[in-house]
Amino acid sequence: LIVLSDYMREIICRDYNFTPQKVSVIPNGLSDVADTLTNPILLRKKWNIGLEEKIILFAGRVDEIKGINFLIKAFHKVMKVHSNSRLVIAGNGNYNKIFQETKSICTKVIFTGLLEKKDLYEMYRIADVGVVPSLFEPFGYVPVEMMMHELPIVATATSGLNEVVDESCGLKVPLIVSPDNVEIDTSLLAQKIIYLLQNPKEAKRLGKNGRKRYLEKYSSEVFGKNMIAFYKSLFQECK
Repeated sequence: LIVLSDYMREIICRDYNFTPQKVSVIPNGLSDVADTLTNPILLRKKWNIGLEEKIILFAGRVDEIKGINFLIKAFHKVMKVHSNSRLVIAGNGNYNKIFQETKSICTKVIFTGLLEKKDLYEMYRIADVGVVPSLFEPFGYVPVEMMMHELPIVATATSGLNEVVDESCGLKVPLIVSPDNVEIDTSLLAQKIIYLLQNPKEAKRLGKNGRKRYLEKYSSEVFGKNMIAFYKSLFQECK
């Protein structure tokens, strides 16, 4: 059996009484589509985003499980320190509640809806910080795409997401877990975002490390090699 993360292997072994030796972890790989040639300044002009504006990017389904409500509350706090920042929410979903929570800062929040991949990749290039505030994430393609595009990440330390984003390329925010609820400390989330906005050299270092991590663990080439090695191991067992 193949799963995408150690977290998923633990779940499978626990729920279905598999032995760990019978479950292989092979993360999915993504083709490298990062555009390092196009100047981000030109992309900002294309999207009518000011050169001095700080862009915080969320990409994904607008859903409670993605932690979007906590991100918006954190952005209110970020605005008090960086009034020249914007939150870009790229994805579809139920916006009704989100609109209410952004009412007082509506001019600082951009809702793009579901973007074509090419447009989303341009957003990765424009953004200063990528935020993945999921309450649960078995793997996480968005952070892999962010790493591919050298975008520093602030992510929750949850499930498979905690494996994808390590300390070399992102800042972690622990979840607050109680028997009947899961929350994010929005002050801490805001603090991590503000730190990256105020420390561009550190943000760039994390972004470079993320790109390196993507190439070493999550590229399509690495995925292909892992799958070939897996099938070879099966053939050896059959001999």
